[in-house]
Amino acid sequence: MKVAVYYNNKDIRIKEIPIPKIGEGEILVKVRASGICGSDVMEWYRIKTAPRVLGHEITGDIVEVGEGVDAYKVGDRVFVSHHVPCNKCKYCLNGQHTLCSTLRSTNFDPG
Repeated sequence: MKVAVYYNNKDIRIKEIPIPKIGEGEILVKVRASGICGSDVMEWYRIKTAPRVLGHEITGDIVEVGEGVDAYKVGDRVFVSHHVPCNKCKYCLNGQHTLCSTLRSTNFDPG
C-alpha cells in the first residue's frame, strides 16, 4: 500500500509498504481520504518521531474483518476516530471528549 512518510516539513516521501495483517477483533480499512491534522505539520512536534506515516484522520471501506467482529462487514464505509474517549470521566460526561485522559492510550497511529 502507498503511504506518505514524514521525515521533516520539507521531506515527505510516498512509499510502498506491506498491507497490515489483522488479528482477532480487528478490521482492515482501505483509506479513501485522509485529513492532515495540525499536529502533522508542527515540525517541532513531529520531528521527534520521524520518520512516521502521516494521516490519522481517515475514512474508507472495510476490506477485511477479523474473527469475532460482528458489528461491521466487508464493504462498510467507515471513518476512524483518532481518539477513543472513555465516556465515563467528568470531561466525557460534559461533552469535552478531547480532554479525556485516555487520549495517550487510545491515540490512533496510521500504517
